[in-house]
Amino acid sequence: MDRLELIRLICDVITEIDVLRSDFRRGTKKRERLDDIRAELDFLQRKLVRHAFADNTEEFQTLTTSLDQANAELRQTINDVNRVADTLESLVKFVGVVQKVVGLIP
Repeated sequence: MDRLELIRLICDVITEIDVLRSDFRRGTKKRERLDDIRAELDFLQRKLVRHAFADNTEEFQTLTTSLDQANAELRQTINDVNRVADTLESLVKFVGVVQKVVGLIP
């Protein structure tokens, strides 16, 4: 995965979160948690867009492999409104890996 693919992946996840958020009324805990996760991913994505960094390092490749795994877990639950707790857990993992990638920015 390169920097552009990473940015697109985050965009796809943000879109999925937007769709999932629409299943919950404003003010509910699940909706608020999804709103927080969405805001964090949006912030991290903008940071990745604005800063150039090496995406050919071993560390970046290791992190994006972890991100692919977190995304696969997320895909298994995100379309099932009855598995929101699992989805939130997967989203937290996904965000954690994205935070580590952003930490590579000099």
